[in-house]
Amino acid sequence: MKSVLVVGAGPAGLVAAKTLLQHGNGKHFKVTVFEAADKVGGMWRADANEEGEKCSPNMRTNLSRFTVAFSDLSWNSVSLEDTEDKENTAAHTQAPPPMFPKAWQVGLYLQRYAHTYIPNGIILCNREVLKADIIESRPLRWSITSLDKVTNATHKNEFDQLIIASGFFSQPFNAIDAPERHDATSGTQVQHSAKFRDVSTFSHDGANIVVIGGGISGSEAAAAAAFQISNRKYAPGQKHGRNADSKVIHIVNRPFYCLPRYLPQDPYDPTKQDYRLAPSFLPLDLVLYNLSRRGEGDIYASNGKVPPEKAKKGHDFIRSCIGNDQRELGSSELVYRQEHVQYPSYTGISDMYSEFVRSGLIELKQGHATSIALGDSGTSLTIDVQAKSPWSTTSADARQPPIRDMAGVVEATGFRTNLEYLSETVKKDLQFDEECARLPLLLGKGSVFGGERYRREIAFVGFYEGPYWSVMEAQAQLVAATWSGVATGHSDLYSPSDQDALRKEIKTGNLDIPQFWMSDYVGLVEEISREAGLERVDLGFGGRSGPAFPARYAGSNCNKEQANKTIQEVQEVLRGSKDNARFVAAATFRAMQGSWTLERKIDSRHISMPGGTFKGTASFHPRSPTNSAYSAEYLYIEEGILKMDNGYTFPATRRYAYRYSEAIDTITAWFVADDGVSVGAFFNRWEFQKPTNDQCGWIARGNHWCSPDTYKNNCEFRFRGASLETFGITYEATGPKKDYTHESWYKRPSPAKIEGGT
Repeated sequence: MKSVLVVGAGPAGLVAAKTLLQHGNGKHFKVTVFEAADKVGGMWRADANEEGEKCSPNMRTNLSRFTVAFSDLSWNSVSLEDTEDKENTAAHTQAPPPMFPKAWQVGLYLQRYAHTYIPNGIILCNREVLKADIIESRPLRWSITSLDKVTNATHKNEFDQLIIASGFFSQPFNAIDAPERHDATSGTQVQHSAKFRDVSTFSHDGANIVVIGGGISGSEAAAAAAFQISNRKYAPGQKHGRNADSKVIHIVNRPFYCLPRYLPQDPYDPTKQDYRLAPSFLPLDLVLYNLSRRGEGDIYASNGKVPPEKAKKGHDFIRSCIGNDQRELGSSELVYRQEHVQYPSYTGISDMYSEFVRSGLIELKQGHATSIALGDSGTSLTIDVQAKSPWSTTSADARQPPIRDMAGVVEATGFRTNLEYLSETVKKDLQFDEECARLPLLLGKGSVFGGERYRREIAFVGFYEGPYWSVMEAQAQLVAATWSGVATGHSDLYSPSDQDALRKEIKTGNLDIPQFWMSDYVGLVEEISREAGLERVDLGFGGRSGPAFPARYAGSNCNKEQANKTIQEVQEVLRGSKDNARFVAAATFRAMQGSWTLERKIDSRHISMPGGTFKGTASFHPRSPTNSAYSAEYLYIEEGILKMDNGYTFPATRRYAYRYSEAIDTITAWFVADDGVSVGAFFNRWEFQKPTNDQCGWIARGNHWCSPDTYKNNCEFRFRGASLETFGITYEATGPKKDYTHESWYKRPSPAKIEGGT
């Protein structure tokens, strides 16, 4: 039996330990886990009321709970109550888990996973690895020096094999010259996105917030800052609180698409005149990772450089999902021009970012931030920005006017790995390059093994850009199969032969390199699982179709009952999306955010109440839910001119609160109290149903009694991809006091013309 040390007890370390412990009925490996923190979970370990090390505990996952999971622990088997009774299985009575859990809930999932599958005594918390060096023996062994952070005692141990699972995104990377950085609580002005929590922590009141860096973390940070500003302006009790009049300036060096969390199963096709106005929606990972798009034969990962024809297909597919090329948002910095679609597309994931751009609350600037400097007073900041070819709209690299007088800066500039504990000999053998954060080691195609010398002695799990959980689990299965002699060891998953050339391309900034160089999630899962001897579950999916997610790739030692629970739930979700309008309310509510032009016709049948027309604007302003039963909330404000049939014309305005509940997948409307922001009495509820024909959008109906009158409403929402193109709300009010029809149509305002889009 081989002794194995696993470094790290985040998702990668936990699944590695569990997989090796179960392999061969527990007869192959004796496993120990060293974790430097005081509990398991890695970046997800913080409780709901804590600060969090690398992300806010209240940050939602970008992928659904079916992908942020391991094969044999269903989220429905995990208590998400934030109590100290996390070990009591009898306490696992709860509402359904959210589709996109919060970070602290992921932490509870990982604690349950460890408690279920890893015996006591295996994981040693507060044990930091200081040095890992190879012992030149036959066979090779590892000398591990570690620190007990409780007793401050140093320990030395020997192990036969070593798994590095300490995380690829270990340390915030500060890429820009800046004033001294401090913790967010100290009122500093420069914070890494890993530490950014609230705009109020910046020391300069009332000025703008700058976010540096596009893509995933940049769009998240910019949207989070914009939401906090919106909330300060439109939430009850704020009274235009601190930063309410600020805006977010987002510096990006290239365009990127921002995807919402729910995407249509039936992507928009601009070449068809009869595209569906009422598409079915699913969580984005269940759409993006659909096996049916991979053609015939075995699926292999296509990582590294992206050829132009494949890049263009990627642009076309993403645009079909979101419904446009983003020019309608009015910001040229987000639009890929014709000459750019030959390069791979970059993406961010945010439900609010795009509409904050359209509204102007987020203002984009294209270029590279080159330096951050304090002003003479020591309170204001200045950022120098330099445009870069080929993304710049200028003919050559150009320095833009500096950005001055900012409240603070968020650096969404990525992370570096921490391999300081590996000896210089080992790092040299693995061809470590500290100047290449994206590819610091030359490992095989699966980013598991580092060549022939150490194949039986060291392995990596979750050590690459974008470690989706299914890939981590497949990597762990491959390690167990290889080290026990089950896997062949002959595929290119083991050879780093092509990685040196790729690293050179990354370091020179080759535009053919995608956002994440190991971006082919489906290909990686399929190829690694096949080499590890795992069979994909196709029963109930009609063969090789449907989404790829961890439970479909459960190993022979996994808990198949738990895996089947998740598989059945995903199949129910797929059916509910097609047949029962599931997720339509969520997709609709998200798409309503922002400003609209509004036209209304009022036909009155009551002698004392004349009809008329209304023209103006309407805005749905995001704010924090004022009741914990709801997942999201808008303050709705409309303003315009009401022209009565009797000839009178006057300004008119009204306000409502709109709420979305994920628990019951429903949108409700509420009256607003006299203060103009607090939620008052209930007004209406929308129940979604399929349209009667393909020429209609999604239909929502409601019926309620508002003493002494009755209100019935009919709504139609017309989508283009995930974007809401237009919608209408018709109310029929009847009773002793009211008798009228009230029909309103909302359309997006036309953006300024942007040249060069495709």
